[in-house]
Amino acid sequence: MRNYFKPAVFLLSLWPLIIIGYQIFYNKLGPEPVDRIINHFGEWTLIFIILTLSISPLRKLTNSTEWIKFRRMFGLFTFFYASIHMLSYVCLLYTSDAADDTP
Repeated sequence: MRNYFKPAVFLLSLWPLIIIGYQIFYNKLGPEPVDRIINHFGEWTLIFIILTLSISPLRKLTNSTEWIKFRRMFGLFTFFYASIHMLSYVCLLYTSDAADDTP
């Protein structure tokens, strides 16, 4: 049973990417899609930072070392979503603003 926890947490951690992929594919991002993409990944970055930082207090409260097995995965997903957030800001917002300034 324990062998299935880590792949399940991995697949659940991909859920924000699946959500935004669905919204892009079916054109459900709203009137400002670039802002929606940037805010989506920024919010999920904060959620994963909180998850990552809450692992050590959970371990101390429950006296279980099972939580530590997920800390690295949550930290890597935090970096992944923070990187996508930064790249979407630079590539989508900055380049679209630069294109608006050209005569």
